[in-house]
Amino acid sequence: MIDSMKKRGFVVSLVCGCTLALTLQAGESPRQPNPDWPCEQVLVAEVPAAVVWAGPSIKGMEQAWEQDREVESLVRHITSPDYDVDAADGEIAAFSSKQQAAEKDQRLTLLFAGVIQSLNERRRKELDGIIRYAQGQSARANRLSEELDEMVRLQDDPSQAARERLALMQQEMEIKQRMFDERESFIQHLCTRPRVIEERLGILARTIAYYLD
Repeated sequence: MIDSMKKRGFVVSLVCGCTLALTLQAGESPRQPNPDWPCEQVLVAEVPAAVVWAGPSIKGMEQAWEQDREVESLVRHITSPDYDVDAADGEIAAFSSKQQAAEKDQRLTLLFAGVIQSLNERRRKELDGIIRYAQGQSARANRLSEELDEMVRLQDDPSQAARERLALMQQEMEIKQRMFDERESFIQHLCTRPRVIEERLGILARTIAYYLD
C-alpha cells in the first residue's frame, strides 16, 4: 500500500481518503561522498588558492597575515558579509599605492592569503549548516515514515478508537507535510550561499592580482 521509502526520497499514497506526497532529494551518488549533502553542486571542503589566484604562492602565510595589523584590518573589512564588493577596487588600489615597490607584491599576496582563509572559513560554516539542515530533514522524513506506517496499520483496525486516531493523524499529517515541503524548498536557497562566497572570493582575488607588478 505504501512504497518503500528512501532516506531522502519517497512518494506515499494512502487509501484512507487522503493522499500524501512527500518528495525528497536523492541521497548519496557515486560522486558525492557525504550522503547528507543535498545540493546539486559537488561538495568541496574549500576553494584552493590555485583555482582563483595566479599570483605568488601563499604557502606559509596562513597565519602571517593576521600579524600585519593593516592587512588584517583590510581583510576583515572586505570579507565582511555586508561589504559592497564593488568598492573593493578603490580600497585595494589605495592599499597598493601606499606600499614600497620592494614589498608591494609580498603584502598584496599577504592580503590575498587573508581573504581566501577568511572566506573559506565562512564558506565552511555555510557547508556545515547546510548539512545539519539536511540531516534534520532526514530525521523528519524518518518520523513521517513511522507515522505513515502506523496510519496503514490503523486502516486495518475496525475499532472506533483506531478510526478516531487515524482521523487525527490524517489532519496532523497534512500540517506536517506542508511544513516539511516548505523546509525542503528552502534547501535550494541554502545551496546558493556557498556559491555567493565563491563569487566574492573570485572577484577579490582578481582585484588584488591586478595590482601585482
